[in-house]
Amino acid sequence: MYHHSLRQDVFIKEKYHYLNVPKVGTFIVYDSLDCTFECLGNPSCLSFNLAAYKGGDGKLRCELLSSEKYSNSEEYKRNESFHHFSIKTPCMSSPCQNGGTCVANYKYHTFDCRCKEGFYGEFCEKDFILYRLNVTQLVTLLLDSKLVSVLCHFGNFGCGDGGWTPVMKMDGNNQTFHYETAFWRNKETFNLDGGKTGFDSQETKLPSYWNTSFSKICLGMKIGQHIRFIVINKQVNSLYSLIADGQYRATSLGRDTWKLLIGSEASLQLSCNKEGFNAVCDNAGYSKARIGIISNDNDNCIFSESRIGFGTGGYPDNSSSCGNEAKWAPDNGEKHIKAMGYILVQ
Repeated sequence: MYHHSLRQDVFIKEKYHYLNVPKVGTFIVYDSLDCTFECLGNPSCLSFNLAAYKGGDGKLRCELLSSEKYSNSEEYKRNESFHHFSIKTPCMSSPCQNGGTCVANYKYHTFDCRCKEGFYGEFCEKDFILYRLNVTQLVTLLLDSKLVSVLCHFGNFGCGDGGWTPVMKMDGNNQTFHYETAFWRNKETFNLDGGKTGFDSQETKLPSYWNTSFSKICLGMKIGQHIRFIVINKQVNSLYSLIADGQYRATSLGRDTWKLLIGSEASLQLSCNKEGFNAVCDNAGYSKARIGIISNDNDNCIFSESRIGFGTGGYPDNSSSCGNEAKWAPDNGEKHIKAMGYILVQ
């Protein structure tokens, strides 16, 4: 029941965890609801720990806390004796990037990001260094606790303004980054020197695949001397978190946008049009893409015989790991186009 003069919040229970911060009160209660009411009645209470009371009789020890786990992550640890209850906030989705701290505003149910030195923006998504440089050049970044030199691209080269960090480069003629290879599932690098060069034919996989958060992905394909780019807006902790577990995650760019990567030669069947990350048809032997779109000549996605994407495989040409494959009544004729692919994030 709502009453304008009463404090109201939704609490999330997290089993077997304890937050070690100063307490604003300790009570013996009979259930978690009693502890919730005690916290709501204390203006200084932002969360609470709850455990069985050693005195027995089914009573519980309720510890009201002066802070919450988002700004005290180092003090939030697993504990087999306690359950932790925290107020539901937007901080639960970890919106702050690049190590930023989420500061919840409990009155208005909003948040702010307290950024680490060198980053700024609403989500700490922008890098001061790249902003000051404003030019594509070799930059040494701390990736996976190691210093790695990469060629950071700045300016609108086809993906929009800002700094872009390279993640992967793949040659569709090679099997290095075929759909089935372990590189999509693991945290291993490949040819770090390839990250120091631009849009050339060197393949690479950088630590930025698993430890760089972003809000945009820039995808590029080079066919001959022409490079074309598209952008996916997606805020996540890393590309690894989108792909490594093999779960399908949809995008909504549309078939025409994916075809822009290939240009006028692009061809896809007219139906199915399953796009996103880990796009696979119902028959695993047919077209699949770690990032891309698969299509079929029927309304279902059982036998998809065409695709445009990165980290591809399956019929009609299992040897093609990046580019455009199309057979069985595609909209622009049968195609077997192997491309050089580039993946960058911002």
